[in-house]
Amino acid sequence: MQRREGWHVPDADQVALEIILREVDDLRTDILPLTDKHRTAIQAGGNVGIWPIELAMHFARVVTVEPDEFNHAAMMANLDERLLGANRARVMAYRGAFGAQPGTGAMDRFDPHNVGAHRVADGAEFAIMRIDSLEIEDCDLLCLDVEGFEHFAVQGAERTIKRSWPTIVLELKGLGERYGVTDVDTITMLADWGYMIAGHVHRDVIFRRRP
Repeated sequence: MQRREGWHVPDADQVALEIILREVDDLRTDILPLTDKHRTAIQAGGNVGIWPIELAMHFARVVTVEPDEFNHAAMMANLDERLLGANRARVMAYRGAFGAQPGTGAMDRFDPHNVGAHRVADGAEFAIMRIDSLEIEDCDLLCLDVEGFEHFAVQGAERTIKRSWPTIVLELKGLGERYGVTDVDTITMLADWGYMIAGHVHRDVIFRRRP
C-alpha cells in the first residue's frame, strides 16, 4: 500500500485516485440537492473510501461494499484514519459486492493500474449479497459505480427501493453489456418501478421517483 495526496492507495494504482478526488465533489453540487432526506446512504464500490467518507459528512449512516482485497484494505485504513468517534461509527464497510442473488465472485483486474476499473467475475474470492438482505428501511440515497454490475445490484434492492424511494445514482456507460444487459434495460426497469431520470453528472445518471 502506498500513500498519495494523503490517502492510502493500493500500490498498483496510477489512475483512480485522481479521478475519484475530482468527481467526489459531484456529491455536494449535483446529488445532495436532489436528495430529500439524509438518513442512510448505500454506496458501492467503496474503492479506497473517499466516497463513503464524504457521504458520512452528510448522512446519519453509510453502508458500503468493496470486493477487491487491496482496495478494501486501503478503504479500511482511510476510514480509521480520517473518521473518528461518532463519524467512524456512521460507516458500515464490508468486503464484497451487491448483486441480484446471494453468491460469490472474484476480481477481474481488467486494468491493473486503475483500481477503479476492476470488475466482478465468476469465482469465490468474496461474497455477493442482495441489498435487500440488509433490511434497511430508511435509504435516502443509493449510489452505485460498479463497472457494469449496476443492473444486478439494483435488482437485489427492489424491496429496499420500494420501501424508501431513495434518490438513485448509477454509472451507466454501457459496461453492463459484458454481463448481457444494456443501459436501456436498467433505465426501463427503474421506469417500471416509478422512477424518472432527474439529471446527469459525468457518466452518472440520477434517478428520482416520479411525482
